[in-house]
Amino acid sequence: MSKEQQKILRYSQAINTLITNTQTIQNKLNPLFETLKQHLKDNQADMAAAAYQKTLQAFIDGTNDYRNELAKLTKAVAPARLLGSHHSLVTAYRDYVAGCQQMVDSMHDDQTIDIDQFMLAEKQQDAANMQITRCLRKLCVNYD
Repeated sequence: MSKEQQKILRYSQAINTLITNTQTIQNKLNPLFETLKQHLKDNQADMAAAAYQKTLQAFIDGTNDYRNELAKLTKAVAPARLLGSHHSLVTAYRDYVAGCQQMVDSMHDDQTIDIDQFMLAEKQQDAANMQITRCLRKLCVNYD
């Protein structure tokens, strides 16, 4: 196996790990997000303190997990022909992490939520997620 092939193999493994770990984090957080979003949609003023704190802590932990994945992605060495797509992926993932942090910041210790900030964070995450998907598709196309 040539050095270029080894580099491609290592990079593809890094991307595969990123995708797997990101999906694992999302699968853990999504049920909590959906419950919280429904709670906000129903205009319920009170959420059990334990449930709110559990959700907030899970979002904090999840955002930190995403940051760790971003650090790994940033350190991944892409083959020369994939550098542009790699940098776009790093930027999109960074935007996703920023959206996650914004969502965490919208949730306050006194169990109040800045709904406008929360909704803006959701939109930012959705837009970044779409960009991540586009970047991954480009990487796959450029791989062949």
